[in-house]
Amino acid sequence: MLIHVLSHTHWDREWYQPAGRFRQRLVPLIDELLDEPPPDGASFLLDGQAVVLQDYLAMRPERSAELSAALRRGALEAGPWLVLADELIPGGEALVRNLLAGRRVLRAMRAEAPPVLYCPDAFGHPAALPELARGFGFEMVVAWRGYGGRRWPSGDAVRWRAPSGATVLLYHLPPSGYEAGASLSADQAEARARWEALRPDVVGRARLGVVLLPNGADHHARQRDLGAAVAALRRAAAPEAVQQGSLAAFAALALEQARAAPLDEVSGELRDSYGYTWTLGGTLATRAYQKRNAATLERLLVREVEPWAALAARRSGVSRRSAVQAAWHELLLCHPHDTLCGCSTDQVARAFDARIESGMAQAAGVRDDALAVLTGHDAEAARRQPDAWRPHLVLRNPAPQPRSGVAIVTLTRVLHHVAVGPGSPPEEAIVAPRDGRRFGRRVVPRIDGVMATQVLAREQVHERLESPRAYPYDDLVERTTVAISAPEVAGFEVRALAVGGKAKPGASVPYPVRAASGSLTNGLISVDVSPDGTITVQNLASGRRMVGFVTLEDQDDAGDLYTPSLRGEVRVGKSGGAVLRHKGPLVGAIETRWQVPVRYHESATAAITLMLYAGSPIIRVFISGANAACDHRLRVRFATGIQAPTVRADAAFGPLERRPLVIDAEDAAMEVAPPTAPLHRYVTLSNAERGATVISDGLAEYEGYENGNIAITLVRAVGELSRSDLPERPGHAGWPAPVPGAQCPGAFGANFAVWFHGAWSEEVVSIIERMVQDVLTPVTGTLNRWLLDTPPDAGGLTLHGRGLVFSAARESEDGDWLVLRCVNVFDRAVTGRWEVAGGLREARASRLDETPGAPIPVEGAAVAFEAPARGVVTILVR
Repeated sequence: MLIHVLSHTHWDREWYQPAGRFRQRLVPLIDELLDEPPPDGASFLLDGQAVVLQDYLAMRPERSAELSAALRRGALEAGPWLVLADELIPGGEALVRNLLAGRRVLRAMRAEAPPVLYCPDAFGHPAALPELARGFGFEMVVAWRGYGGRRWPSGDAVRWRAPSGATVLLYHLPPSGYEAGASLSADQAEARARWEALRPDVVGRARLGVVLLPNGADHHARQRDLGAAVAALRRAAAPEAVQQGSLAAFAALALEQARAAPLDEVSGELRDSYGYTWTLGGTLATRAYQKRNAATLERLLVREVEPWAALAARRSGVSRRSAVQAAWHELLLCHPHDTLCGCSTDQVARAFDARIESGMAQAAGVRDDALAVLTGHDAEAARRQPDAWRPHLVLRNPAPQPRSGVAIVTLTRVLHHVAVGPGSPPEEAIVAPRDGRRFGRRVVPRIDGVMATQVLAREQVHERLESPRAYPYDDLVERTTVAISAPEVAGFEVRALAVGGKAKPGASVPYPVRAASGSLTNGLISVDVSPDGTITVQNLASGRRMVGFVTLEDQDDAGDLYTPSLRGEVRVGKSGGAVLRHKGPLVGAIETRWQVPVRYHESATAAITLMLYAGSPIIRVFISGANAACDHRLRVRFATGIQAPTVRADAAFGPLERRPLVIDAEDAAMEVAPPTAPLHRYVTLSNAERGATVISDGLAEYEGYENGNIAITLVRAVGELSRSDLPERPGHAGWPAPVPGAQCPGAFGANFAVWFHGAWSEEVVSIIERMVQDVLTPVTGTLNRWLLDTPPDAGGLTLHGRGLVFSAARESEDGDWLVLRCVNVFDRAVTGRWEVAGGLREARASRLDETPGAPIPVEGAAVAFEAPARGVVTILVR
């Protein structure tokens, strides 16, 4: 048996201190390693992430060459991740971007990561992680939390299979994880005692003849007397062999041994290490608003920024890769497990908020610049010719299939031009296009190709035309939010519709929304609110009727940022009736006002708005409110009526069936398994006859019940980073500190949609995926008043094939290709086809890391492919 001692640090970039303070500690740590490198054959691992290299060089740019040299010769190891992210909350594409960014940092220093997907402290792992690892050329994953104990095979090594069939060697750390070999003693008697304590978890679990013993801990610099300590351990552990080494060397030995080893195989998510070590699965709703904001930015980057930027580059030859990467960088810096999971100080949380705000501004700017290219908008020319402006409603479809139907767009009407600066002429001296006609309450200007419209809201805002060689051109405008019956827009197409002139009488629409006092219907769904506030919905085709469809509930929570500790009875909110907000025919909405009893006779207030669109079987639910209480958990509960359901939830690269975690009392004494689970875009409950799906816009925690209810956490308010007095997890999980900001005072919100359907099937999951697109990334549009001509339809990217779900469309890292990726959500192989407007000349299969593979035949504008069951298919085209 070979004991492989790996010197390392576990570097939480920010946690109980902000990133800037931890960076001050990182600099002397790496300085020392460069001044006194590890001995030949050994390394120091910088925790599997490359962001620490960026942080160090921000303070020590003069040592870039030395750092690069140490990485290249293996004295230091870093990566493959940019940051050690939480792996259950971000989407699959965010995990891919994380690995691409980590590789980019290392290659800028002419270095490579060890050939291991190193995941030492994530609070669980997605079922698709083996697919992600193999997609970057890694055959091995090293992990700790989320796996281990009596419900898994014994031993430190198994084969782990993804839903796609991709397999990796999973090497599992001992119960004490990455600090199993921390602070080894050079005293022989102490070394002997330490070895006797280590032996059961090291030798007793060994399955490969080689064992990794991590020598390090949180923010620890290299152990000073490591050489002497390893020598003492070597004598104590005899006849077992002990040596210092590197992660790369350990991986090579472990993989070689594994090829002939009879290992067990596991599959699915790794979310259960109860009784083995703390899993810390209770962070899914901590600082819930931040998880929602991160999901919103991730969706913007994947579904709009990257595709539009790639299509614009194809048209203009000008790449925006660096700007896209900069926006992603802001989001990825929010993904470390202590940051995205919310289990950090308020100072760290405020830095999170600032990064998200910056990322949103950058992402929206790249999107708008790309759309300007696709519509041929020349800001400089338009700035010089205000009299030549021709307003157009610019529709965009951020999905790879043609779509039409109800779309929510914004129109603007100039009130007056705004002059800025002491040298500005008076406003009446400035020639500006004006439209003196006010839109009537239900009237908007004529829009080419639009047969029906409905005004939803108005506000006054300032609108600016930015130009590269002049000050912005600012107008005070009336912005009107309008529902329209949108004409068909092709997949990832931008379509401009001329605006102006007298509107035609509204045409009839299929399944229009009709409203009465306290009720809505569109012929497919009806919504009724009784005088006592009870909400009832009915699927008119099937007759399914759900009384008490949506409610709010609250419960005391005495926990900390890691672990809920729910106490007392669940308190159910009460509604004070309904107000009709929109009467149709395109959009109907009823608003209900709620009071929810909270702690100490306080209450939370919220508005729940239920909305129907013409022709859609989806019930949209919008929640907004204000939290003024502490130490409680506020949830929304949806009733589906499906008894003893099977639960399937969206996850990284496709939905998974989930069963409740069941652990015995002995394991629960270390840590209780919460009944909640990660929520990505949707969760579905179904039985043999029927089903229901709840779509969420970013909240990360749900709980399914045997009676068919689904509860989703809106606010989890607690005020301590870590407590030691919780019956659910005795002992501190982090350094105790007050976190009043984690009580989440102030506004909260969430958007949902619910669809009642039949039993789970290929057809149902296909429709769910289309509806998720319609809810989260709908066809939308904005009036561009500054176009000088009517642009032709631009863009154009279509995915064909049942069971195939869009995952990515982006410029490749090297700028040579358009990367197209989709996921097969069926349990069987299917065929598919991408079509790219303008034609193709070359296509190649690819790994997730964009390594080109075998050529694929191109037929004009299309490339056909086969997607294996639950497979993730990446194709490079140009």
